[in-house]
Amino acid sequence: MATMANRKTLTLMILAIPFAVFLTGCSGGVNGEGTNTYSQTNGTPIVRAANFNDQGWSLFERGQYESALTTFNQVLGDNPTAEEEAEANNGVGWARGRIGQLKDGIPWFLKAVGLSHDAKVGLAGAYIQSASKADLEAAADLLFTKLGGGNPHFHYVPRRSTGVSDAEAHAMLAYCYAAVGKSEDAITQLDYAKELNPAWASSTIDQISRMVDFLQM
Repeated sequence: MATMANRKTLTLMILAIPFAVFLTGCSGGVNGEGTNTYSQTNGTPIVRAANFNDQGWSLFERGQYESALTTFNQVLGDNPTAEEEAEANNGVGWARGRIGQLKDGIPWFLKAVGLSHDAKVGLAGAYIQSASKADLEAAADLLFTKLGGGNPHFHYVPRRSTGVSDAEAHAMLAYCYAAVGKSEDAITQLDYAKELNPAWASSTIDQISRMVDFLQM
């Protein structure tokens, strides 16, 4: 007979399935508009290999993920700056996530996470797909502490069109909190996600809301 812990783990794995769909670009999530600078580098423009990174993301947005990988790898093989390298590694992580699972991009997200907010969200999503309690706690820390700076009302502005909006990032955090037993924090994040996206009904946020409710039963 399965133990309570095993049943809990199985439940988390089952509930993570919608995230596998959502985070691999099939949910119709709201894409963010980016700029040509990283806020984490005080607005320093990316001037070297910027065109290759832009080309890679253009291919990504058109669903040409293998070609995007080739382009991002051109940047990585051409003595990039730290910012260019982070942008390219983030691109590789998301492209590999589209080809397979977001978990496949973990090695590249880890290389980019220090300079790229998009990589933080990608890595958090990959941990959510892994579904263990430790992974979910790591995902919550990435979103709340590393991305949000400890502010429960942080704003995530995607630099690239990864398919994850500000509201969805908060909904992801709500799921993580609910899955590890932090019910009040989960409700706070979910309510804020709905505030950010008033049209949340029948959206990804609605799906996550149902999972959060289930986890708190």
